[in-house]
Amino acid sequence: MLPHQEKVEAFYNSNQVQVLVACLIGLNFLTNIVEKEIDPQAEKHEDVFLGAEYFYNICFTIELMINLYGHWFIAFWRSRWNVFDVVVVSIGIINMLQLDLPPAFSMLRMMRAFRVFRLFKRVHSLNKIVIAIARAIPGVLNAFVILAIVMCIYAILAVEFYYEIGNDCKEVNGDSRFMTPRGGCAGEEYFGTFSKSLYSFFQVLTGESWSEMVARPAIWFFYDDPIRALGSGAFFVSYVLITAFVLTNVVVAVLLEKMVDPDSASAAQAVTEEALAAAEGDGTENGDATERSGDTIRQNGVEISIEKMTPDMFQKTVTSVSSQVEQLVSDSDKMSSELDTFRSDMAALREQVADVIRCIPGSYDKEYQTR
Repeated sequence: MLPHQEKVEAFYNSNQVQVLVACLIGLNFLTNIVEKEIDPQAEKHEDVFLGAEYFYNICFTIELMINLYGHWFIAFWRSRWNVFDVVVVSIGIINMLQLDLPPAFSMLRMMRAFRVFRLFKRVHSLNKIVIAIARAIPGVLNAFVILAIVMCIYAILAVEFYYEIGNDCKEVNGDSRFMTPRGGCAGEEYFGTFSKSLYSFFQVLTGESWSEMVARPAIWFFYDDPIRALGSGAFFVSYVLITAFVLTNVVVAVLLEKMVDPDSASAAQAVTEEALAAAEGDGTENGDATERSGDTIRQNGVEISIEKMTPDMFQKTVTSVSSQVEQLVSDSDKMSSELDTFRSDMAALREQVADVIRCIPGSYDKEYQTR
């Protein structure tokens, strides 16, 4: 422990300091916007914006030193946000010192625009979104791989089908149907190679002038052959349906599924486990039961993964368990009532037996009384 380290850590993590740092980051971002609006080439007010840049660099350096001292040492470097802060502040210091670096390093000055990302560390709602996106990346990448494979398949086929579209477009007088705005032939420019074809289909996926500039020339080129013309139309329409209407929505669905609040998911899992523990060992009529095995729940013969449980599934599970518990309570009350009735009947029967014994001659003898 360094001298007064705990006090420095408490001071740095206080709400007032974090709000102040967040305001500085926001002001720095606004300053960059204003600079690129009124003096994009740094010709009119270079001194003003350079002074502002020095001010922000000094403030962020002091803030980083306080953070490093308060969280010394392993705790500081364990945070990826702190590593990002070190990179951003170091680039600012390098720019401020104006070191003699190779021309390629001059682009480091542009990194100051990324300082605004440091807000994600201090604003809890933004930080939750970033964490959720990071958690969703593996699943979304799988969906993107499927989308990329489909795009590659269509790109390969398009090179084979449409490479010769308008190959004589420059020789036909007055006919520019197959000539692109850049003066090239549509087939060679849009589908000449795999990379060109893949980019054309990415344009189709975005919906940017795909029908007029990409699909229609391919259809018109086979105008004299109606079957191939219809096939070309079906080729592009099927691509749009598969990618734009299906696979992109799959990507969004996976993203939303993976971005479920981890706190809510943990709470849902805890409540589910608690409910299952309360109902453990009990059952209902017709085999309607809920069982726990490892990380899965078996309800009515259907296995549900707790880790992948959605809010709707959780609500249904809780509702089912609650109904089973209510049924058990009702059955217990019913059994208790029947038991009371049975006890009452037994007491009445005992009185009747006692009356019968009294009617037997000699029943009041000591022997019968003992019996």
